[in-house]
Amino acid sequence: MNIFLCYPSAERATADQINLALVAQGHDVFFDRDDLPAGDEYHQRIGRAIEQSDVFIFLMTPDSLAKGRYTLTELDIAQAKWEHPAGHVLPVMVQPMPIKDVPPYLRAVTILEPKGDVAADVARAVSQLSTAGRRRKISTNLMLIFGIGLGLALLGAAALLVSNTMALKGEIGDQLARGRTQEQAQDYAAAWTTYEQANKSVQGHRLFQWLGGTLAADIAQARTKLAMQWLDNIRVPSGKHFADIIDPLLPALDDAISRSEGSQKGNTLAYRGWADFLRWRDGRIELKPDVYYQRAIEVDPSNAYAHVMWGHWVLWTGGDLADANRHFTQALTVAEHRTFVRDLQLAALGNRSNDECDMAQILVANDMRRGQEPLDATSRGRLYRIFESLFRPHQVTRESLTKLTVVAPTTDLLATYQWLFDEKEFPASKQFSAPYILGVLQAAAGQVNEARQTLEAFRSTLGPRTTYLKAVDDALSQLKKTSPTQ
Repeated sequence: MNIFLCYPSAERATADQINLALVAQGHDVFFDRDDLPAGDEYHQRIGRAIEQSDVFIFLMTPDSLAKGRYTLTELDIAQAKWEHPAGHVLPVMVQPMPIKDVPPYLRAVTILEPKGDVAADVARAVSQLSTAGRRRKISTNLMLIFGIGLGLALLGAAALLVSNTMALKGEIGDQLARGRTQEQAQDYAAAWTTYEQANKSVQGHRLFQWLGGTLAADIAQARTKLAMQWLDNIRVPSGKHFADIIDPLLPALDDAISRSEGSQKGNTLAYRGWADFLRWRDGRIELKPDVYYQRAIEVDPSNAYAHVMWGHWVLWTGGDLADANRHFTQALTVAEHRTFVRDLQLAALGNRSNDECDMAQILVANDMRRGQEPLDATSRGRLYRIFESLFRPHQVTRESLTKLTVVAPTTDLLATYQWLFDEKEFPASKQFSAPYILGVLQAAAGQVNEARQTLEAFRSTLGPRTTYLKAVDDALSQLKKTSPTQ
């Protein structure tokens, strides 16, 4: 096939590798624009190359989609040639970028997101396009041949049936691509409707089930993946219940459980339990989510989803923190899901809202800081409120410090407290009591001069009737006793 490779100059090395992989497959690749003369002839040669191409590969990066880039001019030429990109245009996500920044024309087909070697993945995708193109030509030729003569009427009818089935196959492929785009935009309801339409098309055509190849399995996998992602990010509109969203998803999850094995089955069982937990919150108290969590662990003993969801269930139902921690600890051994586990662990501890779980949250945050793990804005705010509740101006600071030092040394507490703040997600300047807490923790960690500077600066912002004024003066007075010569 004739292939036009569109790429930004910054990705020249990647384009080189893709070119070599495609040439090795026997394709003719228009790739090196540096040898073209400048001026009108340059643009004409580019336009002719795209017009003569069978496949247009577009390497997607923020740079290639930036306004004014020549890569967008080449994309416009391709769009003028093919009104719909299916079967001809292959967008390749070389650098991560928000799906909303991708032109609608490219979103209309499946975007290739290489998981390993970029050149190898692109070559494989082009091979699939080539095979699909040959099949379309074969189908067309068969229709012409079978239509010749009355003696071939029966074969002609069969060819028509196959052609219609192939057309349905293309339609379902488009539905899957559209569903993935909707899913990436977090329009889960629309994506579910799209996948359900594709599933009904497959179930209603037995011949298609024979000729459709792996599309039926692709639909089932897409429905299962969407169901799990929707359960992760479920938002219930006013006047609705969890069950209104979840009940239609259950057959897809149950079907996936019956068809899968190993870790995939464990993951699906865990989310089936999470679905029952959410329905339990609707008032279905006869449901027992932990039964599914236990089944998941029996299939996959280290399953992170099942362990963290079970730990969450233990705390939600008033169970022992030590029991929950055993599940959290096991879930954290799977590095791939660590961020998900931490988010649910902190949420579970925050929902319990007692002194034991508050201290456990600070301990988790301290471990996350030392491990350089990400922390979302919601968790930052929740942890800050714990510190704030411990150091209210009317409380005895010494008792608060005693409670905290059971969790971690004062130097770690200070470092973790400072780590909570982020100028974009959670700025310290927006939290009124933040300087007071910082000064107290600096003093406890032996940073006397820093504590004095922090507290004096905070005091200068306080009015004469401010609640914190006496607390700050008491803290400064205590610092003088600690270091009288300074």
